[in-house]
Amino acid sequence: MAPTSSFELFYFELHGFGLPARILLSLSGFDWTNRFPTNWAGEEKAKTPFGKIPLLTETRADGSKFVLAESSAICRYIARKANFYSDNEEEAALIDQFASNLTDIVVKGFRARSLKTSDPEQYKVEYEKYRDNEFKPAFDKHEQHLAKSASGYYVGDRLTLADVFAVFAIALINQNNVEISEETYPHMNKLYQKIAALEPVKAELNRFPKK
Repeated sequence: MAPTSSFELFYFELHGFGLPARILLSLSGFDWTNRFPTNWAGEEKAKTPFGKIPLLTETRADGSKFVLAESSAICRYIARKANFYSDNEEEAALIDQFASNLTDIVVKGFRARSLKTSDPEQYKVEYEKYRDNEFKPAFDKHEQHLAKSASGYYVGDRLTLADVFAVFAIALINQNNVEISEETYPHMNKLYQKIAALEPVKAELNRFPKK
């Protein structure tokens, strides 16, 4: 990447699936800006590759642009450029494994979370199913993995894409109900607190405060 490249992340004014990309861009030190939709349904949606965002645009030194859709692809692209991956194939595969599973856990909770305001009673039913059948079994495995990590990170001895996705998942899940704490998942909570204390990450987590 040319040092004069700049980046624009196009996403809504909320955390959602823009959060991990924003965290990675902020940690990287790259020159980047947010762009928020102004006429999404009427004009902007049709101009995106798959009719959805986030969308990353890299503007290179020669003025050429590279446009990339899909949150997972965007995050992996940034992570490789910013050295939040690994050159070791097995480590890189493990990073992908954990990041993918954390994303899956978040996605599976969308239905329950969407009912919290519109149908509180059904929300309780759906959230209990999600918590017991999806969230808890998966996070128990993540906790067990981190308990064995000498560094406290998912892979190796430094922060990688997997750790950023853990922050993303924990932030979104705890925003709904505080499930990850020092008492319930001490190793995951410790990782979250360590990364969330980094100034670039703190700024992103506070970008859209609760109303």
